Amino acid sequence: MTDTIYFDKVYGGWLGKCLGGAAGAPVEGIKKLIPCEDFREMIRPDLPNDDLDLQLLWLEVLQKKGRQVTAADLAEAWDRQCWYPFNEYGIFLKNYERGILPPYSGSFNNPLFCEGEGCPIRSEIWGMVFPGDGDTAAAYAGMDGSLDHAGEAVWIEQYYAAAEAMAFADGVSENRMETLLTDQLHRLPEGSRARACAELVMETFREDPCDWVKARARMLRRFGHFDFTNAVTNLGITVIALLYGGEDLWKVINIAFRCGYDTDCTCATAAAIWGILHGADRIPEDLKALVNDQFVIGIDLERTDRSIRKLSEETCELGKRLSLPEDTCELEKRLNLPESQTDRPRQDEPILTIDVSYTDRPAIGLNDRCRIGIRLKNHFPGSKEWNLRFSGLPLGWRAVPDTRSLVLEPGQEKTVPFSIETTDDVRVLYGKNLLKAVAWDEVQEYRQCFGIAGAAEWTAAGPYFENLEKDDPPGIPSAHGEGCILPTLECMVNNAVYLDKEYLDEQDFGQAFSGEETCPVHGYEDLLPLDEAFPFQGQGCIYLRQRLISDKEQDVWAVIGNNDGFRLWVNGEQCLERDEIRLWTPYNNYQTVHLKKGANEVVVKVLKRTESMKFSIAFRKCEGEHFHRKRWCVDLGCEKA
Repeated sequence: MTDTIYFDKVYGGWLGKCLGGAAGAPVEGIKKLIPCEDFREMIRPDLPNDDLDLQLLWLEVLQKKGRQVTAADLAEAWDRQCWYPFNEYGIFLKNYERGILPPYSGSFNNPLFCEGEGCPIRSEIWGMVFPGDGDTAAAYAGMDGSLDHAGEAVWIEQYYAAAEAMAFADGVSENRMETLLTDQLHRLPEGSRARACAELVMETFREDPCDWVKARARMLRRFGHFDFTNAVTNLGITVIALLYGGEDLWKVINIAFRCGYDTDCTCATAAAIWGILHGADRIPEDLKALVNDQFVIGIDLERTDRSIRKLSEETCELGKRLSLPEDTCELEKRLNLPESQTDRPRQDEPILTIDVSYTDRPAIGLNDRCRIGIRLKNHFPGSKEWNLRFSGLPLGWRAVPDTRSLVLEPGQEKTVPFSIETTDDVRVLYGKNLLKAVAWDEVQEYRQCFGIAGAAEWTAAGPYFENLEKDDPPGIPSAHGEGCILPTLECMVNNAVYLDKEYLDEQDFGQAFSGEETCPVHGYEDLLPLDEAFPFQGQGCIYLRQRLISDKEQDVWAVIGNNDGFRLWVNGEQCLERDEIRLWTPYNNYQTVHLKKGANEVVVKVLKRTESMKFSIAFRKCEGEHFHRKRWCVDLGCEKA
């Protein structure tokens, strides 16, 4: 591949990315067919796009770190330079602030958005800087995706990145796009929803290559999702646009645009893949003019130039530099590929590396434990004895054992198990707890910072319920024998619970809870394990009480996910009530609440009138903006009851 062809394909990819993002932005989140016949009537090239912004940031990090870039490098740059706290981005930032690093930052406390579009939309940079090398592009994309996602979304980013890398390769067959997409399906694991979704679209296209509306309907029947950002659903739309759009870029973008869902992402990804495969010279001039070779930046970057051409030149320069045969063992070490026989430390590298893994979850409650593993790898050419301990343990915490010693041979690695425990001496458990694993010998010391999230500790009372009292409609014969005074059949197989009925004294929770049989609930994640703590069958009601510690007086957003009715009190004041049965999402309800400095009494009444009880609550900063634009609070604590 000549430099001219390389640049043409990279330029085509970035033009497609910017053009598609601007096309889809005005209708993002609409989950029905868009009635507008031409995206050009609504295009908004003046809006920043997170799809591009984070890749511009990755470009800066890659220019400094090269192939040695790690997930920790990307995470640090994001925390420092990218303010976006939306959905999975916000979960990543919350975890990262608490010292929970990739890959745990993408999977922990992220039951819904771990499968969002936030990482598939970051695939292009990896395909462009590793042209023709799908394996390497996919490996780096997987590292990238682990920051804020897990499972399906990460696999989809790897699929896109590999397809984009291989779009640079020579020898693509006559059906170029279909071949490209099909050849990379092995990036999506057998049995995954993503693999099944892509295969269904391809099968439908082969049966009828003209009717994309039918393909969309068929795909949504199996892979439609209530969250418009779901990566599997949007993968289906992207593949539909690429296959049914064919050689016409306007048609590719317009199909993705009209399909709805996460349109700025699907339009941008589809157009970027098309642009890389066909090159900038194949993009019609009237489409290029829509973005005028410019993009908008929404985050804090070092670059001042906003030319798509200049961005493409920088990308090509980086790609050519990364192709040089420097430090060939670095990629293998950092991406867990098979090690080379020349695995020796450079002079500027440490002779020991430390990694932290969590056996259960990166969280701990009161009188609880968090099991971890400390992995040491010796890069010294001789054997060495190392000692292990922890520093930064909060008051009342302990490590079991407190120290360990081990000998490592050259190139050897071992994982040492530890248990971090909270004792009875812990009075307040904070959400953020930063610790250090320390390894030392007679001359030097190495440290690895990590975090363990403190659980939201609740005292729970219940369940409470009563007999359902309901008569059959008039004129219905009795189901029971003559003279029997029995409940109706419906009442006999049901019970009832009501939000407006007090099952405890709701004017004095301190007194009410003291007279009840209670149990603790460890809120390791925002979604509380209520079905696990209360496995009763049928309708019922529970009360949850917590002493929330704030180090300052402040207003915060209480953000609640619920699938049934609830009431929320803070310091005796009822703040929020919803009598509803609905699908759980983490954003179903929200309200600003006032916290005083010190201990605050938080009480929640939660109903269960269906088969499960799903309730989540967490707090976000409140600084005059909608909670969606603010980071999560990580410095609140819970006082022992």
